[in-house]
Formats: sequence, structure tokens, C-alpha cells
Amino acid sequence: GERLAARGSRPLVYVYRWLDTLHRQLLGSRSSASFLDIWHPRSQFLSEFAFHRALLASPFATASPESADFFFVPFYSRLALGQKNQSARAALIATLRRQLEASPYYRRSGGRDHMFLLSSGRPMELLFGEALPLLADAIRLQAIHLRADPDRGAQSQPFAGLAAGRWQRKEVRVPHFVPWLPQDDAVTAGSKRRSVCLEATPSTRLREALLAPSSPLRRVPGAHLRPTGRSSAPAHDRRRRAAACAARQRLRTCRFCVVPAGRTPSTRRLFEAVAAKCIPILLADGFSLPIRGAVGGGEPSRRTFFGRLLGSPSLS
Repeated sequence: GERLAARGSRPLVYVYRWLDTLHRQLLGSRSSASFLDIWHPRSQFLSEFAFHRALLASPFATASPESADFFFVPFYSRLALGQKNQSARAALIATLRRQLEASPYYRRSGGRDHMFLLSSGRPMELLFGEALPLLADAIRLQAIHLRADPDRGAQSQPFAGLAAGRWQRKEVRVPHFVPWLPQDDAVTAGSKRRSVCLEATPSTRLREALLAPSSPLRRVPGAHLRPTGRSSAPAHDRRRRAAACAARQRLRTCRFCVVPAGRTPSTRRLFEAVAAKCIPILLADGFSLPIRGAVGGGEPSRRTFFGRLLGSPSLS
């Protein structure tokens, strides 16, 4: 507290370098190529990498662990899980555990001033393996809303086998990874020829209602509503990548972007809308915004208005 007051309340974060070599090997592997392709669905898990690099380049990073208020533990858990060579993942987990146990700063606080980032809703035991118990009291920076999905079975039970109450105490929401492109900066008010837009798979009742021919949104002049299907083409296919690029371009022409919940309340659509300078209309109960008040999606009057418009009591 005294250190924070002395420098104007700006916290300093020490970033551990234990896994730098293993992370470079991980990023250079063929199995990681899909994560690094911004038009691939897996790129949403790059929060682990992007936050790490951004923190290192920020004024909050310090090279002195003695002056740090917090300690960041970089660990690319979702990229590691996607590796065909699971021995590399095992080496990452073993190194993480060994270095945490040996760290005098971790032992000093029991990990309570340590932070790690979670970008996936996969079971935490699967992502962190034998190192997971050491992170039980750490601060969890979370890019995805963790909620069990009965349709996906055990893969969607993030706290399976854990004391969930203990793990849910120290949670801080951070944005999903969304690339910011030069074309986003070029968007002007004159680019907005559409009013309200939604392109989505009708995978939930809410999305079905929004995209239906009888949807009230279709009566809005200039509305653009487009149901999409799950592509059968490989994720790296040129046609699929071109379609994703075209969808982002259409987003830049919209004044308002509807952001409905999917399998979980959190969605990268919110951050894609912000990048495209499109005002998001957030329709997702339980979505905790990373920056409260910045978007206004939780404002009762707006939620009530759109809830009544769509006839959804849960949004009223």
C-alpha cells in the first residue's frame, strides 16, 4: 500500500521468464499455426499470448521482483493443450510447478499476489495438470465466462473435481483476443450505411428469435440480419477465411451490432463490435464486462427496452 501511494497508485507487475524458451518452441510448432491465424476460430484463445506481450511492453511491468506489487505467471495453457506432441505440454506443466514451488515470492504469499490468465472453458485440471493446486489462491484473469454446458459434457465443466467456491473468489475479467486491423481505424461515420446488424448461427432460442423472419429487428430500416451455418470446410480453407474477412468488413458498415449469448454469456463479438466502431447491444444475462460502465450493456433501461422488443422476459 505504501509503495502504491508513493508512485501515484500505479501497481507494478513482475513477469516471470521461466517458460520463455518453452513458449517460443510452442509458438513455433505446426500445431500452433491455427491459433496464430487471426481468421481461424482458435485465434480467440490468443488472450494468453497477447496479454503477456502487452504487459511486458506496458509501464506496469518491472524488472525488479522486490518492487513488484503483483506477479504475472505466463502460461499458454490452451495452446499447449492443442499440441499433438503432448510431451511438450508435460514439460511446460512440470516446469511451471517446479518454478512456482522454488520461487521465494510465491512462497512468501502462498500465491495470493500472483496472477495467471485463462482463455478457455476447458476443465482447469486438464489445462494446468499437476500445477493447478499451486494456483488455487492466485488471481485468475479470465477472458471467458466459466459456466457448465450440459450439451458438451465433461469438456465444459471448468471446475470439475475442484472446490468451485474457492476458485471463483479471485476472478478478474479481461477482454477476449480480437485483432485490431488498419481497416478498423479507417472507419468513419460515413461508413455506417446499415443500422442494426447480426450475423450468427441460430444455435440458441434467443438467436433463433433474433434471426427469425418474424423478428422485430427486421422491421428496423437498414437492418442486416444474416443466419450463418457451421462451415464444413477446414478452418484454414481459403473460402472460410475469405468469409470471415468479409463478415468483419460488413461489421464496419453497421451502427449497432447485436451481441447475443452463445454457449456461454461471454463472447468475442462484443470486442469485434468495438474494434469495428459499432455500438454493441449486449443480450447476455451474466456477462460481466471487463471494464464496467464502458459499454453500458448492463444499463437497466436499455436491457428492458430490448427485452420487451424481443419478447424475452429474462432480458426485462
